[in-house]
Amino acid sequence: MSGSLEGQVIVVTGASRGIGLATARSLLQRGARVALLARQRPALQGALAALAAPQRTLALSADVSERAAITAALAQVAAQWGRIDGLVNNVGFQFARRLELMSEAEIRKLVDLNFLGTVFASQAVIAHLRAAGGGRIVNVSSATVRHPNEFSHVGMYSACKAAVEQFSAELRHELKADRIMVSVFSCGAVATGSVANFDPAALAEAMQDWLTKGPLCDGVLQPHTVGEAIAACFALPPGVALEFLELRPNVPTPKMLESTQTAGAADAGAS
Repeated sequence: MSGSLEGQVIVVTGASRGIGLATARSLLQRGARVALLARQRPALQGALAALAAPQRTLALSADVSERAAITAALAQVAAQWGRIDGLVNNVGFQFARRLELMSEAEIRKLVDLNFLGTVFASQAVIAHLRAAGGGRIVNVSSATVRHPNEFSHVGMYSACKAAVEQFSAELRHELKADRIMVSVFSCGAVATGSVANFDPAALAEAMQDWLTKGPLCDGVLQPHTVGEAIAACFALPPGVALEFLELRPNVPTPKMLESTQTAGAADAGAS
């Protein structure tokens, strides 16, 4: 595996499944030690078993939307391994619903998990990266910010991801002098099973709207492809960063919802 990360300690949020788990696996393959953060302890234990690298993995249960929780979790990582060299802000949650119909609770949940979680984790990791002499923060965004043919009625999710991108640009400017580099990693539809989060009636309405944009989409990415691309961001020479990278499928594909029967079906979301 090119681009060895031997000796680096990298934290991945939302690491119990999907893109986060795939990213953790790719980082381990490159030699890194990886701290997996997620909210559900049973899912984390399953991820640890799947990775099968007990000497180089650490699992911590934390809600990134709570600043104290993520700060404490990162302090545990630093105490365990003596340093932190990188952070992947991967936590993402979405579902389809027209903006005018979204409840206050739904809006707050989307903002908390998709935006504030990135803000709080980034704030908490800065002192650790500075102590290590520099490092990298990779913030996962979504192609829904830019591409109108992504799935319909995920406007609040994409607004949160747009906020992540502006936050990342400002953070990059503030941290350059500390040799802390900030990357935005945007991806198109990924087969993560996130469609299970959606209300069936709202999902059906969104699907019908999506079809009005045309019968074809650009296909779907597999989590391992995304994970490898994110891991590669950490293998660049010190002082060099991918400031923005967008990974999208490019295979014209009939629009359909992801299912267990169709591994190549379009998943309604990015992370």
